[in-house]
Amino acid sequence: MRIAYLSIEFPPRIFGGLGVYVDEISRELVRLGESISVFTLGDGKLKKYQEMDGVEVFRMYPAPLRDGLDLFLSAQTLSWGEGLRFLEDLISLNQLCAASVMENGPFHLCVAHDWLGLLAGMAVKRGGTSMIYHVHGLEIGREDRPNPQIVALEKKGTEAADLVITVSEAMKRQLVGMGVAQEKIAVCYHGVDTVFFNPDRADARRLEQLKSRYGFAPEDIIVLFMGRLEPVKGVVQLFSAITQVQAKHPRVKLLVVGKGSLEGWAASEAKRLGCVTLVTDFLDAEEKMLTYALADLCVFPSIYEPFGIVALEAAAMGKAAVVGAAGTSGLAEIVMNPATEKPTGVHVNARDPNDIAWGINLALEDGERLGSWGRNARARALEEFTWQKAAERTLEIYGVVAHREVARQRG
Repeated sequence: MRIAYLSIEFPPRIFGGLGVYVDEISRELVRLGESISVFTLGDGKLKKYQEMDGVEVFRMYPAPLRDGLDLFLSAQTLSWGEGLRFLEDLISLNQLCAASVMENGPFHLCVAHDWLGLLAGMAVKRGGTSMIYHVHGLEIGREDRPNPQIVALEKKGTEAADLVITVSEAMKRQLVGMGVAQEKIAVCYHGVDTVFFNPDRADARRLEQLKSRYGFAPEDIIVLFMGRLEPVKGVVQLFSAITQVQAKHPRVKLLVVGKGSLEGWAASEAKRLGCVTLVTDFLDAEEKMLTYALADLCVFPSIYEPFGIVALEAAAMGKAAVVGAAGTSGLAEIVMNPATEKPTGVHVNARDPNDIAWGINLALEDGERLGSWGRNARARALEEFTWQKAAERTLEIYGVVAHREVARQRG
């Protein structure tokens, strides 16, 4: 199959889980014999076209249309500020991507990743190519005050698409709640590179250097949060919980790695609490792997999390995790709680700092048990969450749509 991907993120421009996913799955699909072309955002310096590990990459560098487009917008839309500028540039990007897909086709199908690629995806669909809408998250979960236009666009995308793929059963339930027919939605989990994220790769000398760099003593118990510093990730509740954890485990230190809108607040709180180390520097892949290895326990108390690649990376590194599991949570499908046959961590209500503290304290109660949870996590990652398994399942889903498209193109 020839498959076109529409994604605002692709290496080296990766900002979060979406970019990681598109990078990994596209390379894995190529290894399985498929033809993948990614249409993405450039920066004026990166090559407009190149092949990366067998993946064709087409980069667009849109010219802003804002000077003329502003004349047609409502007063409400004009009040968006920088959000409006992003939207106008996104419209330009989608137009260029749609035109490039059509120019470089034909493709058996086009996959729009999140609402950011939907405008182009629907244009390609109108041009006669089947379109899959891959939902990695929804506006109603990402924002306390969802933008009604984006909500409407996401709903329109589910209606226009030949098929909707999402990342967890929790997200499928949310889509069904929006009115999307169950039979139109397929679930496919992400994967993790279990060769790279492997505790055996963590060199003891480098770990000691890293621990020293972060200012930890040898006897400290390190609880790691890795992710965006945004309200939806439960960062505020986690900081509120840590004093209760220290009351039971005085040697606990919270290591927070990430960037986001809460950086200033987090820096101030870290200074006030005294037991929090905040790292906002960019970590390359190797440093990221070593940081996981440094942790005794990981905590991802997301209030809304469609999937949660960080939980997979932690699991591959043999680390137990405390995760937000209330509401829409793919984390609850990754981490097995203590009541299961092979636990890998603890489920908590991420909106409640007391529950987060309870979960962390429970995990740290028994060091031997914590180690067994980590070993279970690694085994589960190897069995359930490899990129090969994710790619094989993805192809099964794509095949349903692509076979119809092949038959149509043959006449």
